[in-house]
Amino acid sequence: MRIAMVHSSFAVRGGAERYVRDLTRALTARGHQVTVHSRPSAGAEPGDRPVPELFSARLARRLPRLAKVCTHLGDLVDPTGLRATDLRATDPDVVHLHNWQGIGALPVGRLLRAYPGVHSVHDHAVCDPNNALGNMGRSRTLDRLLRVRARWIMRRLRRAVLLFPSERTRRRVLDSASPLAGVTDRVVPLAVPTPPRRVGWPRGRRDVFLYLGVLDRHKGLDLLLDAWRAAGPAPGGTLLIGGDGPLRAEVERLATATDSVRYLGYLDAAGKEAAFAAAGWLVFPSRCAETYGLVCAEALTAGRPVLASAVAAPPMASDGSVLIFQAPGDLAGLLRRAAAMPDADYDAMCASATEDGRRLDWDRHVDTIIQTYESVVAGRAADRRSPEVTRR
Repeated sequence: MRIAMVHSSFAVRGGAERYVRDLTRALTARGHQVTVHSRPSAGAEPGDRPVPELFSARLARRLPRLAKVCTHLGDLVDPTGLRATDLRATDPDVVHLHNWQGIGALPVGRLLRAYPGVHSVHDHAVCDPNNALGNMGRSRTLDRLLRVRARWIMRRLRRAVLLFPSERTRRRVLDSASPLAGVTDRVVPLAVPTPPRRVGWPRGRRDVFLYLGVLDRHKGLDLLLDAWRAAGPAPGGTLLIGGDGPLRAEVERLATATDSVRYLGYLDAAGKEAAFAAAGWLVFPSRCAETYGLVCAEALTAGRPVLASAVAAPPMASDGSVLIFQAPGDLAGLLRRAAAMPDADYDAMCASATEDGRRLDWDRHVDTIIQTYESVVAGRAADRRSPEVTRR
């Protein structure tokens, strides 16, 4: 099968970007022909096919004071950029859309009219241009405008089968665009490739905590650093921090000032394995209404329980695998509790995490994705054969 992976940009090396690369490699290993189409960025790979830039993106550079307006309005109404003819050289059987922001709703709609498609919903961009849902709830008028915007976008996406990582995300996104008919969707929990040697790992040290992700406030890293300072010597252990982002300098300063914090830099696959092997807990303090949290899936496959904020509670984790804090001020106390947890209680949490991780089978996930491709290709072929379909 010929598959076109369409993703806005690899400028950020986050969970969605890792997933696109992992899925591409897995599909290629199974004999499928996969091309990745994306806007040029620092994280691009040599085989990527460039996506033409939107006119609104060029305009945003010329009008920096209006850059945000140009960008978000361009995502809605700018018809330039990617065209179906840009994929003609590879002639895909199916298009797999990931992040559409930066490509534009209208270009994506054209693409989905031309090719069978699926869309993995990695964020809340349909609900809110700030996909962390930062605009919702501010006023009734703004909420109404966001609902109109969501319906507009979903009409452009309705030809694709929407793949949601969790029922929580599905409900939030579809509710934001309701009433809307004719949407086909499935809940397909994400997974991550699991190295064979990770199975059966011994438990980590319960006084070693790992943060892994973008070093930014919206991910709650500042909350974690404040909580670690507030906890003082009580945890008696170590905070490992892996990743890169705007708060890197603050992390490096704290790591220099105290032996209890170690900055690991941006980690490749081997680096992440070493970090999970050393840590007893993953800390996931995000302020965002996370859609899934792939790093939590990685932690569970390593048998590591998770400390998470209530708003970002990982949907793939059972109650026995996660400790939740409601308010930012509660995190310091939760760190103390986790570090001092009795052996039997910690062993039970590790066992629960391991069991959750076993359910996150990567090969089974890839099988499901391929089956979805086959169904949308067959469905489009059936539509074309139907005499009731008006051909465009």
